[in-house]
Amino acid sequence: MTYALLVYDLDGSLKELAAENKRRLHRGHAKLGEVARGGSGSLKPLAHYRFRPSRHTTTVRAGSTGLIRSEGAASATSGTLRALYLVESPDLDAGVELAERLPAVEMGATAEIWQLAAPHPAAQHD
Repeated sequence: MTYALLVYDLDGSLKELAAENKRRLHRGHAKLGEVARGGSGSLKPLAHYRFRPSRHTTTVRAGSTGLIRSEGAASATSGTLRALYLVESPDLDAGVELAERLPAVEMGATAEIWQLAAPHPAAQHD
């Protein structure tokens, strides 16, 4: 099964960190990914990406006069989406274990674990 771990920090919480602490946080995430890739466990990381700040985000939505493009995220949340991990695992428990080991979560961030479904193949027409 494929899972997505979405990591949110509390708004502004990383801004309060000293530069060295930010670097240590990023090194911790990188090291965790290396350990998981080289490990013998059932968890297989497929990808890890950090999100740019929301000022680099563009939202597209349908409006009454057509498509509307706007700068920024579509909605405000209690935290800022900071990272995405895609992992392959036979069960949810391995994904939870990874989330518990994320340095950002240890510092107060939140991780959501979403089970992903493969897209349905296109219907064949006779």
